[in-house]
Amino acid sequence: MTACEYKEPPHNDRESLDLPEGVPPLRSFYLYLSNSCNLSCRHCWISPRFTSGQPDPGDIIDVEALRGAITEAKPMGLTTIKLTGGEPLLHPRFREICAMATNEKMDLLMETNGTLLTAELALFLKNETSMTFVSVSIDSAVESKHDAFRGTKGAFLATLQGLDHLVAAGYENVQVIMSVHRGNSNEIEDVVRLAERHGAASVKLNPVTSCGRGAGMNQRGETLDFADRLSLDQYIFKELSPLLRSEGTAPDLILNSPLALMPISEIMRQQGATGDCGVLGILGILGSGEIAMCGIGRNVPELVYGRLGKDSIRTVWLDHPVLDKLRRVLNDVDSYPALCRECTLARRCRTGCVAQNFINGKQLVWPDPLCDSACRQGLFPATRKKRMLSGATVMSP
Repeated sequence: MTACEYKEPPHNDRESLDLPEGVPPLRSFYLYLSNSCNLSCRHCWISPRFTSGQPDPGDIIDVEALRGAITEAKPMGLTTIKLTGGEPLLHPRFREICAMATNEKMDLLMETNGTLLTAELALFLKNETSMTFVSVSIDSAVESKHDAFRGTKGAFLATLQGLDHLVAAGYENVQVIMSVHRGNSNEIEDVVRLAERHGAASVKLNPVTSCGRGAGMNQRGETLDFADRLSLDQYIFKELSPLLRSEGTAPDLILNSPLALMPISEIMRQQGATGDCGVLGILGILGSGEIAMCGIGRNVPELVYGRLGKDSIRTVWLDHPVLDKLRRVLNDVDSYPALCRECTLARRCRTGCVAQNFINGKQLVWPDPLCDSACRQGLFPATRKKRMLSGATVMSP
């Protein structure tokens, strides 16, 4: 699975919430319903246990404890729940969880590999739940290459069938997510065309990160280096995206890239689909029941805050020292590392994914490696710096 794919809409009702001054609303739960997955993807940043059947007890979120957490979080602003994993459809009480969240007036979103979606389940989600957005993962337009990357024969055809079921059920906004690495970076347009043929509304490109199983790919030189990323950004922003927009019917194309290295026109077009992940309004709940920043808690115990059913959601949200520190450092741009502090987009970017920051530098606030490399090589856009060193080479904004 990937990291955050959905941007919360703005809310203006803080005065009606039960929160002390200085504590932001808790807008969203990210539910990693299962610590297991029916695929064994080479890049997965969470590294779930592979299973071809039902996950073991302790690998899935306890439904009654979750019900209590939702009840406790609603007065603090909870409005949205994202279902992910592992593979969320492996949870044996998946439908019950969707029905419960719908009854609690939650907006539901889901990230899935798509292989377990049936026509009947897609109709259930569309017609009987508040599920508004679903993304599925496709990493190659070639069946054998996708299956090899996902570690399971038959995954490609099952995912396409799942995508077809969602579209047939009436979802007009289904997103395909492609995890980009050196082995498939030349297939992006092919995947976009495949997604278009199957009715997807958008394709999001997430370059594989050095986390979980992705760390092994990085060590083997399979992930994109700085030069690869520059080429990718130029290809997407200057060639493929304009081509797709000129055609008018192709899926929207979104590249997960640092805001400082994106053209302003692309930042405006994406309307917040990349950049600040909204972490100040999110709690993750892992299949083990651990309450964490997000799925990063699977691999980084320092970012686990408590346990569902044992620790109060309210107490965690109001008082946990990591959350308190996160709020202080993200809101104090003047304390950011120099590169981020001097960036004109610092208040919007907030240094990007703080979970990945912690992996990269053991700090919640840390420059994106791409921004750091661009600065070191004199390629950081002059238009994004409050002060620019003389003689630096300037990328086009």
